Amino acid sequence: MYFTPREVVGTQVRLVEHVLRQRLGCARGFGDPGVLVVDPACGAGAYPLAVQALAGDARLRLWEALPGAAAVARARGLAVIEGDALGAHVSEEAECLVVIGNPPYRRGVRNEGVSLEDFRDGASGVHRKNLYNDYVYFWRWALRAAFEARRGSGIVCFVTAASYLRGPAFAGMRRELRRVLDELWLIDLEGDQRAARASANVFPIRTPVAIALGVRYGDPRESSPATVHYTRLSGETEQKLASLADVVELGDLTWQTVPGGWGDVLHAAPRSDYWTWPALTDLFPWQLSGAQLKRTWPIGTTPDVLRARWRRLLALPAHERRGAFGPTRDRDVDSAPPDLLGQAPRVPPLATLGSDAECPEPARYAYRPFDRHWVLADARLGDFMRPRLWRVAGPRQVFLTSMLTNVLGPGPAAVATRFVPDLDQFRGSFGARGVIPLWLDAESSRANVSEAWLARLSDRYGFEVGAPELMAYCYALLSAPSYTRRFAEELRTPGPRVPVLVDAETFRRGVALGEQLIGIHTYRHVKQGRAAVLDKIGRQYPAPYAYAACSQCVLLGGGRIGPVSQAVWDYAVSGYRVVNGWLRRRVRRTGKSPLDGIGPLVWDETLTRELLELLWLLEATLDLGPALDALLDQANAQPDDRRFLSSGGGSRSRHETETHGGCRHSSPGPRTRP
Repeated sequence: MYFTPREVVGTQVRLVEHVLRQRLGCARGFGDPGVLVVDPACGAGAYPLAVQALAGDARLRLWEALPGAAAVARARGLAVIEGDALGAHVSEEAECLVVIGNPPYRRGVRNEGVSLEDFRDGASGVHRKNLYNDYVYFWRWALRAAFEARRGSGIVCFVTAASYLRGPAFAGMRRELRRVLDELWLIDLEGDQRAARASANVFPIRTPVAIALGVRYGDPRESSPATVHYTRLSGETEQKLASLADVVELGDLTWQTVPGGWGDVLHAAPRSDYWTWPALTDLFPWQLSGAQLKRTWPIGTTPDVLRARWRRLLALPAHERRGAFGPTRDRDVDSAPPDLLGQAPRVPPLATLGSDAECPEPARYAYRPFDRHWVLADARLGDFMRPRLWRVAGPRQVFLTSMLTNVLGPGPAAVATRFVPDLDQFRGSFGARGVIPLWLDAESSRANVSEAWLARLSDRYGFEVGAPELMAYCYALLSAPSYTRRFAEELRTPGPRVPVLVDAETFRRGVALGEQLIGIHTYRHVKQGRAAVLDKIGRQYPAPYAYAACSQCVLLGGGRIGPVSQAVWDYAVSGYRVVNGWLRRRVRRTGKSPLDGIGPLVWDETLTRELLELLWLLEATLDLGPALDALLDQANAQPDDRRFLSSGGGSRSRHETETHGGCRHSSPGPRTRP
């Protein structure tokens, strides 16, 4: 539990007071007799006390589920109902109902009080889990209490997690916000210091947050979406709080109008042809999460390490075996899940195995970007092994990984691998991830592609376009070094888009570059590059490693590898430094289980070869950078084919922005459908 900074509380309270007085005609603001103020999770009372500081006679209705916090609020003179507001309703009559506060954000499904049925509409299965969060339930409760269960004016002003502004799971929630409100103001405070684009938070947490102020001016009018205004505060925590402290009314901030339909993102982006391009997920409609083991010991750098860990686990007494395994909610040594490849209805629990039980065969595993590990591909060893991924893995399979629900940072917008990817393969455990397979089966007979798009593109180019060619073309553009720089603002809305409406020559060039790059990135066609062993590492397993910029060498134990350019050493995928990560995961042995301490005893030529191949891969990638950027320039410069798009070939929602100093009208006109 974190206390809300007084600057955040003050901003919310002052803006609501401003709307009450200037837009709803409540001359006394919070103290107007027709106003009822509701805080459904009041904590120790920060919001109601701030309201009382402006209007001591304000009518308050307060809930708090935590007994300790409720006791503190009562000691400060507030009348608090101890309990969960989600199971209650507001019975008092009011001309204007104000719901204000900072409800909790906590993952989990609630089975009572509030239904998210209408919020779930439009959220695909892979993303829907992100919808189940306490703050979403409180938003649903507030919309019902302030607007749906009553007529007349109302206000909701919450500071919550900001995932609903852009996340693909929240299209239904965004639609409902636009449906029930007349106007909505959003102050995006960001706040994930480990994200692809790090930003400071006003709370001591990693969850980005936003302040929302939604208003209905009278009786319901649902003929068109609410008008949405957006602003973003940047800088360090102290700067953001200082900016909030200066806000007294809406005109103190510079707003951008957010156009769009009912479920579109609540985020303003610059005018750009980018929004006419299809999303990567429109072209390749099946996406799923990578494998998530919830323990690291079944993942290793060599097959022999994994076999040694397996033997050690089964040699332990029963109580030690349980602890070394690393039990979680979904897996322990008594688990008997179905076989990963569907070859057996159930596999025997680890607790029943003898010390001589055969070790599962280690399989290649895409652990981090361009970092091949090995894994014991056994359903007993991972909480969420994603059987569908393993069952579609085949010799021609290509998996693209990207962040489909979070903001991308500098570097490639997608990474290709031929091995089953880890959940965190794209950039480590720092954000939402997604896996897009090229094929729907291991035999590569059914493609994961929009047949409508293939038909339209084949007709456009005059030759047959197949799924591998389309993926290669997309990969070339998404890998262009300038892609994430050029579209930095557009990519704040998760999910990269690709310009496919180009001339045939540009498409063919993109396919050729993409096929070359996929061959390199999947380690199918990595040619010897410039880096070489200058001084042998030796068989003694090395501990320290470093980069010597002056000599452009990687120093590993007593060995040297070079030349390694600064660009290769610094190469990163949305903040994840590839070479440094590769070395760190082989030199350091960390983990929660004692089995993690079992590692290679010697450094052999196989490990040296894999390091060289990684360096050659990055050299080749950087060498292709200018050609990829030129391809992106040419694709981006080609005119928008509106005739083709209007026939159903792509998205027509163009995000435009308007900057102004805040609305000044005293009352809004009626909303009508355009």
